[in-house]
Amino acid sequence: MKNGILKLALLSFASVLLFAACERKQPTPVGGKGGKGGNATLKVTPQHHGENIDSCTIYLKYNAQDKPSAYDEEVKCVKENGKPVATFTNLNKGNYYVYGDGWDPDIEQEVEGGIPYTITEETTKEITVPVTEKGH
Repeated sequence: MKNGILKLALLSFASVLLFAACERKQPTPVGGKGGKGGNATLKVTPQHHGENIDSCTIYLKYNAQDKPSAYDEEVKCVKENGKPVATFTNLNKGNYYVYGDGWDPDIEQEVEGGIPYTITEETTKEITVPVTEKGH
C-alpha cells in the first residue's frame, strides 16, 4: 500500500511539472488578427460632449485593446455627409485601439481620447470615439 501511495504521489508531481512546463499561447483575438488585408472599413467620428470634433486626427493600432505608445495608421478627419470622419480601409477582423487627438473650437482646447474596438465582420462600421480635454 505504501508503494502505491508513493507511485501516485510521483505521478501527481510529474503531471504538475508537465502541466507547468507547457508553453501557453496567447488567445487569438475574438474576431481574428487585426491589421491590413481584409475587407472591413472603419469610419471614425470623434465627439466631445456629444458634439462632433472637426479638427481631429484619428490613430489606429492593430491587435491592441489598450492605449499603445505608437500607432500603425493615422488619418485626418474630413467632412463626409456633414460630419467629420476618418476612414480606415482593408482591415481584417480583430482587435484595434482607436485614438483621437484634436481641437475643440467651442472650448478652445486640445482634446484626446481613445477606445478599444473589435471588428467582428468584414463590412463598413461607423463608430464614435469620445475625446476629452487633454490632461483629464
